[in-house]
Amino acid sequence: MPDYAQVAQQVYALYQAVLRDESRPEHAAELLNYYPRLNTLEGCREYTRFVYDLCALARFDPTGKRVLDVGCGLGLQLVILHFMGVAEGHGFDPYADRLQVLQRMIAEHGLTSLHATQTGLDEADYPQGAFDMVLSNEAISHYPSVERFLERAAQWLRTGGVLLIADGNNGANPALAHKTRLIWQRFENGPAGKFEGHTVRQPYREMREAIIRECAPDLDAETVAELARRTSGMTQPAILDAVRRYRATGETPNSRFTGEACPVNPYSGAVIERLFDPFQLARQIESYGFRARAYAYFGGAKGNPLVRTANAILMALTPLSIRWANAFRIVAVRVSS
Repeated sequence: MPDYAQVAQQVYALYQAVLRDESRPEHAAELLNYYPRLNTLEGCREYTRFVYDLCALARFDPTGKRVLDVGCGLGLQLVILHFMGVAEGHGFDPYADRLQVLQRMIAEHGLTSLHATQTGLDEADYPQGAFDMVLSNEAISHYPSVERFLERAAQWLRTGGVLLIADGNNGANPALAHKTRLIWQRFENGPAGKFEGHTVRQPYREMREAIIRECAPDLDAETVAELARRTSGMTQPAILDAVRRYRATGETPNSRFTGEACPVNPYSGAVIERLFDPFQLARQIESYGFRARAYAYFGGAKGNPLVRTANAILMALTPLSIRWANAFRIVAVRVSS
């Protein structure tokens, strides 16, 4: 791999130009909201070290390779991989506001190896076996369908290619799982407002009530509220079907929020912070034609040598250490088609 310090300096120089561009102040605001240390050299070293560590764990040298970032957002990982020498770095994301920042950076700063597309998992179109690595960084928790992601990743990777997952929703950690379920409760039932680093603009149950009132304005408020409670986890088409069935037959849906499953935005289908048992997820990945291994992750991207040493030891002690880790990594190699 290319020299880490040189890549970090290139990343810093690029983002200094982007953040100081007075014609695009919204770019700086969006980037610094997600990456608050991006305007410092030390912060860029941290973010670069994070990507180097992922590649090292996967024993993957991105130089001259083709990489796909699924749910790339603002594209920081892709930018770092560009300076690490990828032949092509592709990314897609369904959310235009974040992706437009990356698309304009590519166009305005000559990042010729990178390509970013606004699309969803089902609509994304790449040839079979097109990539050497598929990356999912803090994204698998939000995919509408994990199964669909694994199916498509297996399709897009060449035999011997690497699926690399990094996520901070380790369901094997009891304390983290408890906090995440409180977040689920807040998104499902409210109230609106900020909570544990998230902003609930409107609870999902209230969204479902609005959908039901719009399609069946003659229903009384109590019936609307009960139907909204019984359609948890459904998106708008399924809610409308359930309401039509109720009106035709009197059959009430029975999809209630129990706090044990991640709630779903009924309009977009987005989910908020799924929990994963890393070892169950690794076994699930293997059923799609991979050889997979899960690791506990405790940090170290900031460069503190003690933290990095402790992380290396605790990763080696996986699975014993997994219940204390907030985050996990999975490295999966495509072994069959």
